[in-house]
Amino acid sequence: MYKPLALFIGLRYTQAKRRNQFISFVSLISLLGMVLGVLALIVVLSVMNGFESELRGRILSVLPHGHITAEPALHNWPQWQQKLSQHPEVKAAAPYVAGNVMLSRYGVLRNARLNAIDPTLEQGVSTMAEHIIAGDMAQLQQGRYGIVLGDILARYMGVRPGDEVTVMLPKVTITPVGVYPRVKRFTVVAIFSVGAQLDSDTAFIHLADGQKLFQLGEDVTGLRVELQDIFAAPILLPQLAQQLFPGAKASSWQQSQGSLFQAMKMEKTMITLLLLVIVTIAAFNIISILTMMVADKRSDIAVLRTMGMSPKAIRNIFMIQGMAVGSGGILLGIVLGLPLAFYVGEVVATLESWLGLTVFNPNVYFISKIPSVVQWQDIAIIAGAGFLLSALATIYPAMRAANIHPAEALRYE
Repeated sequence: MYKPLALFIGLRYTQAKRRNQFISFVSLISLLGMVLGVLALIVVLSVMNGFESELRGRILSVLPHGHITAEPALHNWPQWQQKLSQHPEVKAAAPYVAGNVMLSRYGVLRNARLNAIDPTLEQGVSTMAEHIIAGDMAQLQQGRYGIVLGDILARYMGVRPGDEVTVMLPKVTITPVGVYPRVKRFTVVAIFSVGAQLDSDTAFIHLADGQKLFQLGEDVTGLRVELQDIFAAPILLPQLAQQLFPGAKASSWQQSQGSLFQAMKMEKTMITLLLLVIVTIAAFNIISILTMMVADKRSDIAVLRTMGMSPKAIRNIFMIQGMAVGSGGILLGIVLGLPLAFYVGEVVATLESWLGLTVFNPNVYFISKIPSVVQWQDIAIIAGAGFLLSALATIYPAMRAANIHPAEALRYE
């Protein structure tokens, strides 16, 4: 005798040739639906992870992992910068001065976030120099009043390296002849592009020029910090601020760009729920399969009951059969979905070359191919949700099978 008997019979029912061809057809549809749902979830979530990773990498190539600031300014910053850089969890720290300004050229006005940095120390906290597409970052020197603009911002202002723009601060200077806004003319020395929102509203100048412009003397707004672990920033930075800088405040990249990444997370959640509908439909098909199987196997169930099989064992037979169909679809979906998720960029590029189409225009979306990042926790969630839905779908038909009375089932046999 095969043991456990319920497992043996349940698996046998999934392989046996059925007299009713309609049941076999519905079983195939259910299996394909589960495969399609799992495959779509894996590929779509991997692509969304890829876009999030790509965007985060682009933004953090210019912005650091976090900032530590003091009000109204950070005094004696070289001492604090050296002390912070010696912390084992910190890769580098660099001073900065920042503020909102208005850029002007020939009547064209544009608001921007102006960051004054030390080009030498900045290399430890960002890779902005690698994203220069015009001009030379080396021209950003003290006293030269040079400025580096984002690509979109430069195009909006209509400037190229060598052109001049006027920087206006939201502060005024009182003179004997009246009140005037504080302005300074800067020469564009370089243009950067990271393929993100920063290209349209960010500008950089030399730290010393920024200290003069914002009238901070030798002080700075704060320190830009690069950590060993990017995801430790929300917890580690406030701790460092309290330990090293009494009264200082800390903000991480998740706070400065929080709305953007929160929106992407919400979008990922909603798309996951929508695609789970496909898996749910496949699970409903499992209910149909088992309900028809129970009706088809009433006499077999009655014989098994008369031979001493308990209602619980009968219930387990059909639950095992339904779970076998669902598990087969889930596993096949994972097997087919993982290679497609890993190479979706190459697959789409091949289709583009064959069909002569462009899915993502690099001039619009800042990317040349679809990025993809497979996260194993997503695979586990998808598989777990599929197994759970499959298990729930088997409960009602299995309970009906367990409640069949042998005498009633065999009355007309």
